[in-house]
Amino acid sequence: MSRTIIGAIVAVAIAVLTAVSYLVVTAGLAERVKVDAKVQMNASRLPSQALNNARLDLLNISARVEALAGDEGVMAALRAGTPPADRIREADLGFERFHSNTKDPTAPDVLALVDTTGNILAMDGVNNPVASELKSKDGKLTWPGLALAIQQTTPVRRHVIAEIYNYPGRGLMRVGIATVVDTRTADGVNKVTGAVVLAYSQSSKVAREEQGVLGVEVAYFDGDKVYATSFRRGDGSEDARMQQVIAPLLGQGELVKQAFAADGGIASPLSVSVGGKSYLVGALRMPRYPATKNLPADYPAVTAGALVLAPASRNVPEHATAGRLVLVLGIVALVLALGAMWLSSRRILDQVDELEVGVAEIINGNLERTFRPVGADLDGLANGLNVMLARLLGRPEPGEEEMDDDGNPIVPGRVEFDEDAEASIGSRASADTNSPELAALAREPEPDYYKRVYTEYLDARRATGNPDEVSFEGFIAKLRVNEGKLKAQHQCKAVRFRVVTKDNKVTLKPVPIF
Repeated sequence: MSRTIIGAIVAVAIAVLTAVSYLVVTAGLAERVKVDAKVQMNASRLPSQALNNARLDLLNISARVEALAGDEGVMAALRAGTPPADRIREADLGFERFHSNTKDPTAPDVLALVDTTGNILAMDGVNNPVASELKSKDGKLTWPGLALAIQQTTPVRRHVIAEIYNYPGRGLMRVGIATVVDTRTADGVNKVTGAVVLAYSQSSKVAREEQGVLGVEVAYFDGDKVYATSFRRGDGSEDARMQQVIAPLLGQGELVKQAFAADGGIASPLSVSVGGKSYLVGALRMPRYPATKNLPADYPAVTAGALVLAPASRNVPEHATAGRLVLVLGIVALVLALGAMWLSSRRILDQVDELEVGVAEIINGNLERTFRPVGADLDGLANGLNVMLARLLGRPEPGEEEMDDDGNPIVPGRVEFDEDAEASIGSRASADTNSPELAALAREPEPDYYKRVYTEYLDARRATGNPDEVSFEGFIAKLRVNEGKLKAQHQCKAVRFRVVTKDNKVTLKPVPIF
């Protein structure tokens, strides 16, 4: 492929890539409207998806805590009259069975047994838990869900609750609680003996995992405070500053009010600016299990929720600036590419062309050809070719040859071929195929043929007073090169040579064999 074609292909490729990049970046106003519509629809869908994810998570927590509440070891730990040491042992066994059954790589932040007064009797991973951790200073339970779970009812009823709760001293958590009912009492009557509390932190790690599912930023809040977001700094750590930046959105317009007032718990997205960037923000009210209608009328309403922040499309001036930059970069790349090709052509490819011409001459039978210095980049290759030819043809290597009066190297062992005879080789129809001499020449074994022709050539040169020093290897190499050239040129089976002396000049005349 020529340099011109290569240059054209490179130029066209750069031009096409530049044009495509320009069109992608600088899409028209109509396309931008379509993109905004898609973002809007996506922002409306994402809060619903986030709500479904939260529901599934709380259902999973609800099922786990209910199963743990029915564990025999847990019931034994809370059974009346159980010694403290046995209580701890039974509780630990119940906790171990819980971890073994759930096989969850994320360990709960809180896993505890609570008695009917609300005091913590045992906590997974804590040797001496604070018994009153779930109580206020005046001794009242701070979590209505726990009070509901441990209340005595007739008939005995197991309550299972899972919700997002601001756990005292631990922040926002996904909490599950289940009533422990002892079915093996001495009088045979089921009795509420306590409750199981299971909690997972609603941390920035959870927000980041949710961001990986939804593809947009997520923030968790309770009341008027943001507790965790998925925003990250350059080093991958949580950008805690965004909690304060996002907090004003909780009181902005009807976003949060609409989410907490709507039956579905989702508010329509709102276009806002957060940290200098445009977002479409949707709000959702976190779910609770069981549903509110199954709880007492005075049970507090849900105050925890989440914000879903989808980046809005970029504005027109930014697109125009980016488009101009793409064009400038494309033009610069095109100029640099063509300039680099021109320089490489002047510095390297011209040297390669000169070597290629020399190789073509040698292929065509000019074995006396030598390679002159072509340039600093390929002088080594030219010298190597000269050394290779010298060793193949048995002539002096570069630097060892003799010079004539004009300073040109004297090439010994020159072999003369009859160029007129080469040009006049006819077709198979014009060849004297019945000639006994030609038949004998064709049958002569190749080693004998080469030795005979070499000897006859040297004898003829001596007889004409022009002896030569051509070596047998060099002589045979030149014969074979010319044989191959003529055989391919005239489509004959083989080519052999005869020694001819004419006008005191010894040459080799080709004889085609068809």
